[in-house]
Amino acid sequence: MRILHALAQRPGRTGSGVFLQQLFKAGFEKGYEQAVLAGVPAEEREPDIDNLDIKNFYPILFETPELPFPVVGMSDVMPYKSTKYSDIDEAMYDMYEKEFKKVITKAVEEFKPDVVISNHIWLLSTFIKDLYPNLKTLVLCHGTDLRQMELSKHLLPIVKEKIPKCDYLFALNSVQAQSIKKLYDVRDEQVITSGSGYNPQMFFPMKREKNKKVKITYVGKIANAKGVPHLINAIENTKNCEHLELNLVGKGSGSESENIIESIKTKKADIKYLGALPQNELENQLRHSDIFILPSFYEGLPLVVIEALASGAKVIATDLPGLDDFLGDKIKELDAIRYINMPKLETVDTPYQNEIECFEKDIASKLDEVSNEILNDKEYKIDEVIKLLEDKTWVGLFNRLEKRF
Repeated sequence: MRILHALAQRPGRTGSGVFLQQLFKAGFEKGYEQAVLAGVPAEEREPDIDNLDIKNFYPILFETPELPFPVVGMSDVMPYKSTKYSDIDEAMYDMYEKEFKKVITKAVEEFKPDVVISNHIWLLSTFIKDLYPNLKTLVLCHGTDLRQMELSKHLLPIVKEKIPKCDYLFALNSVQAQSIKKLYDVRDEQVITSGSGYNPQMFFPMKREKNKKVKITYVGKIANAKGVPHLINAIENTKNCEHLELNLVGKGSGSESENIIESIKTKKADIKYLGALPQNELENQLRHSDIFILPSFYEGLPLVVIEALASGAKVIATDLPGLDDFLGDKIKELDAIRYINMPKLETVDTPYQNEIECFEKDIASKLDEVSNEILNDKEYKIDEVIKLLEDKTWVGLFNRLEKRF
């Protein structure tokens, strides 16, 4: 059995890139022959995937005469220089389709895959099925692809026409599965809720000395849509502010990210911007964190929430669609996760102005609630939490996909 993994953007730099890396690793450990197709800048051709034979890497090169613009990102704010799908005009689309189809053809004719695992219900998946209608294609939804339906409506007719030809569409959660069925003309049996995954060899709890302050960590893009400005404002208004330390991990791009980072300097709270961390440093950061927080307005199923729980941190997150359903009630009963009420949104990832004050108060309240538990040494049954996460590993996810090969 030969598997081709496909991603229209850079591996390893975003959630979908981590999916590709980890599913490739699971496939490698099971002995599958595998290849990878991905979009990368011309000057950075390294695939960033362990155990990938370079002859089986098929890059679509951006910032070249054939594709004279940066990699197109599924999010409008990417952690690297990128192009928005909403800015793709007809000429750019023609170049994009031509180059992707050229590399897809090369990959399929040379590698001869039996199945393709394609990331995102978006253009790349349609190109694969357009060229090779009989090649089994499994498509992973990451949430950002559904968001692009709102942001890039000029591309929607292409996607809606061709996505139903894909064999299976995998949703991160049941809410997302229902959205896919509603948006696309697909049969119920084509849509499968597969969930997400984490690596228990990388993310696990450890015994450690109590932190001098309650250590809070945010991991993700430094962007408005992730709620980072509101988190920064909220921590200022916590009752426990002097006992808290907030660490921001990640990158953004452009003035939006720069303004958020600059705003830290005017705050009295102990806030540190750590930038993007290498994997081993991120694992260590989560293991030494008391609280992980994600005040995002839009996500599919955030991998880092599972990784933080597995590392021993308590989690505070917006009540993102499907997250509570995926993690289950027992996680809440163990006080492992608290949910911030999602404000009413004016667009897919921007709250109404009159909702912001209440949202920031809710963040502050949850931070005080959980930090009080930590400051007062309340018992936390982490072993029970880890047991509840056993079926949420990458190997478990790969096994669920494997049933459809």
